[in-house]
Amino acid sequence: MRQGGRVWYERIKEEFEALGYVRSNADHSVFLKYNENGELTCIIAIYVDDITLASNSLKEITNAKEALSLTFDMTDLGEIGWILGMQFIQDCAHKTITISQERYIKDILKKHGQQGARPMATPLLPNEQLEKLKEAEPDVDVHQYQSTVGALMYAMLGTCPDLAYTVSILSQHTATPGKVHVHVLNCAFWYLQAMAHHTLRFDGNELGELTGFIDADWAANTNDRHSISGYAFMLSGCAINWSSKKQGSVALSSTEAKYIAGAHAAKEAIWLHTLLLELGELKGAPTTLLIDNQSAIAIAKNPAYHAHTKHIAVQHHFLWEKYASRELSLEYVPTSDQVADVLTKGLA
Repeated sequence: MRQGGRVWYERIKEEFEALGYVRSNADHSVFLKYNENGELTCIIAIYVDDITLASNSLKEITNAKEALSLTFDMTDLGEIGWILGMQFIQDCAHKTITISQERYIKDILKKHGQQGARPMATPLLPNEQLEKLKEAEPDVDVHQYQSTVGALMYAMLGTCPDLAYTVSILSQHTATPGKVHVHVLNCAFWYLQAMAHHTLRFDGNELGELTGFIDADWAANTNDRHSISGYAFMLSGCAINWSSKKQGSVALSSTEAKYIAGAHAAKEAIWLHTLLLELGELKGAPTTLLIDNQSAIAIAKNPAYHAHTKHIAVQHHFLWEKYASRELSLEYVPTSDQVADVLTKGLA
């Protein structure tokens, strides 16, 4: 039914609340339980009817599963190994968690006839541009193109941030694809052929400080000259959140493009900081954002630049507001160390 998803969510939320859990304000699919001392004892994350529990106490997890099984028909799969097509490998001795999508990637390579393709070193050629067509070329299957981009997108969202820019570019042509777009899509699969075994590895020995990298490629889109924003947030030595997105307006300079990208990333930084505070993983210190443009940092720090930026939409000054309130800290990073560079353009 159309309302089935909402009704199911309200039902399971009611059950969690009856068991003493409270819903996260930052993410409504996360439920938290605290003891009488206000200490977080258990975290439950839900995705439709898939439930993941995390706790420092095995007893707490056992109690939660027993309580839920009294109400719902559940299958207990034990310690997490697979969820949503991703494999989780825990190494308690070294305090690491590794996430892999190798099986999923091999499955989509086979499904789309690319399992024997030659590997490529990069998902996109350096500075490659795709022209927007007025209509799809007749010998290109639009539905097949859209399905293939969707399969690539799920890998990107799960464990392949290096595909974010390529998927973003390909997604802009899903309505009117041509042969050149199909070729670039195939190149992305050839890249996956080489990188299927790569994983995300989180190290519990690393400092738990949230850090964001921000970049933009000025006027990169040759069709409308909009810039591309990219950000990547790191925690425990690994990427936890990333984005590659075309900006909604034309930027008049590289400084302006990176300032707009900073505002885009600032919104995500505030949300991540709020969520991690609820999970007890962060202190109240500002989240550090690293930008490779000194002028963009200066604009965010000093409103005296207003004469040069008064044409910028008010929404983009969110970055300055959050810096002024000390919720964010802005620092310069050399372009050679800019992690988000791969999210804004094709690189060698």
